[in-house]
Amino acid sequence: MDDTGPAVAYDGTLGSLLKLYRHDDLSPFQALKASTRARDYLPMLALIEETVGDRFVEELNGDDFRRWNKKWGNHGANVHRGHNAIRKLRAVLSYGTQKRFDDCRRAREILSLIRFEAPKARTVMLEYDHAVAVVEQAIKLERFSIALTQALQWDTALRRIDIIGEWLPAKAGEGGIVRGNTRWQGPSASVISSDLILTIEATSKTGSRSSHDLTLCPLTMLVLSKFDLPKIGPLIVNEKTKAPWRENYYAQAWREIAKDAGVPDHVWSMDTRAGAISETEAVSGIEAARKLATHSNAKTTLRYVRSDVLESNRATALARQKLRP
Repeated sequence: MDDTGPAVAYDGTLGSLLKLYRHDDLSPFQALKASTRARDYLPMLALIEETVGDRFVEELNGDDFRRWNKKWGNHGANVHRGHNAIRKLRAVLSYGTQKRFDDCRRAREILSLIRFEAPKARTVMLEYDHAVAVVEQAIKLERFSIALTQALQWDTALRRIDIIGEWLPAKAGEGGIVRGNTRWQGPSASVISSDLILTIEATSKTGSRSSHDLTLCPLTMLVLSKFDLPKIGPLIVNEKTKAPWRENYYAQAWREIAKDAGVPDHVWSMDTRAGAISETEAVSGIEAARKLATHSNAKTTLRYVRSDVLESNRATALARQKLRP
């Protein structure tokens, strides 16, 4: 008998569909990265289940979806959350459609006909002066892990998770660095060669490898002039715990240092990537920015470009003038 199937049954309610989506071994949910599940999907799925999990999918109509979107978005106060919850509901109903549940197919068709207010794209970016201020303050406080991470983020446009790694659910018998029921996965000291070439596999969907000559990265070289790189083990380790950072703790520590360094509260650590990509696009063009970001197409890169339009157009005008006699 095949005992690898889903652990729950679908009874027509949205709540049972959500449980099936989470627990079915063949659900698309299982293919998501553990960090994506924990940070993005599970909170939204819990919100849907808590608020409307008792509703029967067969009974749903467009008015339900519009009303839920307003409720989840706090009637316009949190458009992002309302939009995100609807996206997750689409994913769950699409899964039910693939399972050939007719009520899910009909509900998914209705949902596809409705257009909801989308959150505005983030326009903030961390600028070079911000990066320098954070690095210098972190060095002053002897938080070299934060100084190096910030410098590498700025100089290479790598995602923070590419540098500090992440903690994933641990499976029985797995080796490596394990704390409780989690196991660390991330770059070791060996990603930086003796001649300071950084080669790392980025976490982008393309799975691209990213290589950088750190001797041409002034901010990183400033940090490396203050301390020695580790010979073995993880590249980045929390000085206090002697273990790799957990992302939420890193973000909190970075925020404290950034505040002391005078970085505005609305500028986040995650905005470093947008700043690095925007600077690259301004000086070298979109194709260079795309390669730096390890994107497969420039359309994705453009979502990160937040350079001032006036300054960009000024640079373009000056470049055009040089073509003329």
